[in-house]
Amino acid sequence: MPLKFRNALCTGCHLCELACSAHHFGEFAPARARIRATVRPQTGEAKVMACFSCPEAPCIAACPTGAISRAGPRQPLQIDPQKCNGCQACIPACPYGAMYFDRKTAQAIACDMCGGEPQCVQYCYPEAVVVA
Repeated sequence: MPLKFRNALCTGCHLCELACSAHHFGEFAPARARIRATVRPQTGEAKVMACFSCPEAPCIAACPTGAISRAGPRQPLQIDPQKCNGCQACIPACPYGAMYFDRKTAQAIACDMCGGEPQCVQYCYPEAVVVA
């Protein structure tokens, strides 16, 4: 089941980013998170976004090395670190802005649902991020 975002509930607290980066990299580093929360300072409006396993997945076709795959439609993306050359072709290919680049590993990153237990869902107290 993919993630669903209820942006009207997002407070912009960034706990989702902290939980994600801690789970995947063992550090609180929002810039390394596979989910991003943004807040518009003028309005205070917050929005959260991560890969939600869209049906088209144009990032897969955009990858010149075949590093991005998934088990089936609407399944989480898998990025093979042995194949990803860090070219970032997948990032502009995502129409939702949900592919990110980890500068530390120089590789693309996307939500992989934490292997079935998405940490962002567990730590999002206003329930802005849920499993659909």
